[in-house]
Amino acid sequence: METEKLLLIILALFVALYIAIFQYLWKNKERSQLDYWLSFFRFTTIFLLLLLLINPSIKKNNVETIKPNLLVAVDNSKSIKFNSQNDAVKGLVDKLKRDSELNNKYNLSFFGFGANLYPLDSINFKESQTNLSLPFQEFSKLYKSDLNPVILITDGNQTVGNSVEFVNYKSPVFPFIVGDTTVFEDVYISQLNVNPFTFINNQLPVELFINYTGNKPITKNLSVYHKGTKVYSEQFQFSKAQNVRTASFYLTATTKGTQFYSATIEQLENEQNIHNNTKNFSINVIEEKSDILILTSIVHPDLGMLKKSIESNQQRKATISDVADFKGKIDNYKLVILYQPTGLFKNIFTEINQKKLNYFVISGRSTDWNFLNSMQTSFSNKVSAEQENYSPIFNSNFATFLSSDIGFSNFPPLEDRFGEIKFLVPFQSILFQKIGNIETEKPLLATFEIDNQKAAILSGEDIWRWRMSSYTENKTFERFDGFFAGLIHYLVSTDSKNRLNVTVNPIYYANEIIQISASYLDENFNFDNRSKLWLTVSNEEANFNKKIPFSALNNRFHVELPTIPFGEYNYTVSVENKDNSVSGSFKILPFEIEAQFTNANDEHLKKIATETQGFTFYDNQEQHLIDYLIKDDRFKSIQKNTISKTPLIDWKWILGLIILSLSIEWFTRKYFGKI
Repeated sequence: METEKLLLIILALFVALYIAIFQYLWKNKERSQLDYWLSFFRFTTIFLLLLLLINPSIKKNNVETIKPNLLVAVDNSKSIKFNSQNDAVKGLVDKLKRDSELNNKYNLSFFGFGANLYPLDSINFKESQTNLSLPFQEFSKLYKSDLNPVILITDGNQTVGNSVEFVNYKSPVFPFIVGDTTVFEDVYISQLNVNPFTFINNQLPVELFINYTGNKPITKNLSVYHKGTKVYSEQFQFSKAQNVRTASFYLTATTKGTQFYSATIEQLENEQNIHNNTKNFSINVIEEKSDILILTSIVHPDLGMLKKSIESNQQRKATISDVADFKGKIDNYKLVILYQPTGLFKNIFTEINQKKLNYFVISGRSTDWNFLNSMQTSFSNKVSAEQENYSPIFNSNFATFLSSDIGFSNFPPLEDRFGEIKFLVPFQSILFQKIGNIETEKPLLATFEIDNQKAAILSGEDIWRWRMSSYTENKTFERFDGFFAGLIHYLVSTDSKNRLNVTVNPIYYANEIIQISASYLDENFNFDNRSKLWLTVSNEEANFNKKIPFSALNNRFHVELPTIPFGEYNYTVSVENKDNSVSGSFKILPFEIEAQFTNANDEHLKKIATETQGFTFYDNQEQHLIDYLIKDDRFKSIQKNTISKTPLIDWKWILGLIILSLSIEWFTRKYFGKI
């Protein structure tokens, strides 16, 4: 206790004693035993009241020992089981958990990973993908201070994600590599490059990379099949020095729709892994290419972004033209994008209105809204000279066509003049405006349709920042371009609004969860969650036929197919008691990507161990790993001293004693008539 508080308590003792004596005993010549008792209760009350105000406390020195973290990331993918290493991995994890000396030094945390990272409850080796860089990315977010060494238990085979050798992790990494690192003789197709879209009777370029691992010279044939018929064949020679060959050829598709192909390289004698000898791919054959015109009167980086994003889909071609120089026929284009229109667009707008062409307006700081308001009757905007920033909010209830949130909440704002768009026709908002921290339901990106003429409007320039932001987050333009492609696909379509839209992948792999989604609109083109949708899947060769209902979730209908045999399937999505239906086909391949690896791969793991000042361990070195970590002086427990103040007496008890003392004094005085 502090000296100051002790002196105050002594002073409070004398003050309380003085007041009690003064009130009951001072100059009281007829003192009785009752007076002494009353003075005692008064002394007690005043002393406790002063003690409550002083609030004496004692200091306590707490010593806390903080052990360093040791993060154990376990590869829970199927390749571990395929290579018969599941028992070895389970044994190592159990040994780490049971070792008392290791647990006394470290605070162990166990995680499993495949395509995702999660706390390890059980090891089942059912993950169909392996992302070796993911644990380090997540650990860097979860553990931001001090050293956090990682034990990475894996066979080193990666199927998705960035290469682990380029991971920037600041703590030591100790890879424990399970499986045989011996390289067996193998020939395989390492990569296939093909455009997913082509046109009828067009020649489609295909590129294949074939790798050979071995010492002796060999000659093998590459064959490409379509519906069981060989459509291409070529012979290649390999040796230890010339172990990579490239096959470049053209395929000609004569049938509209999704076409399935398989490329196969002949297997070696006694080849252990033949899963990687075949690559399957699909091509969507279309009849017509969509030409899109981008008209502008200014120079802006948005224009190049629009062209790149549109042409990421090979079935579309975008042409940028200055509106003053445009001399072509506007009706040769399926869609006209009007970028920040001004009075120079008058003739173009007149022709669009006369011919009922589909158009897409993108406004910005240079837009002449007086002109735009006068040239059409679908919407209007009274703007001021002030500039405003509009951030996007995805409308999860949008159902005109299938779309999804690609992370709009993290996108930078667009810039436009301050105002509020008012629609004079029915419309659907894909994105709402967020101004500062205020979320609104005012349209930022909206679509509408009048007499089969489709249109859209985006209020703001600098959309190129969205595409770059999406790339920064996902390391690819695919998510943004996919969203934009959905909007363009809706606008270029000359058909009336499709009330039933279905999303299905052309190729699935065996043991993969097959997910199909659909959207169905009522007569007013609002999402109709009361309707019942059915999926019918059939395969005549396997005598397979199954009908499954969809379930409604978040303004979409979803269905997951159970495990079904591989093969080519026809599907039909229908609406109960309605004429609406959509049909197509998909293929399930007898392919397991995790089964392609016959040996462990330690090349990249040794690099990250060296770069992070860790060390690499292999099978039968479990105890070496544990001993190394126990003796490593870089990871030490830290003693943390904290001083805490604890009240000497609980204030509730003091308050209770004060009330008790006052009550006894009052009732005593009342009883003996001294009040």
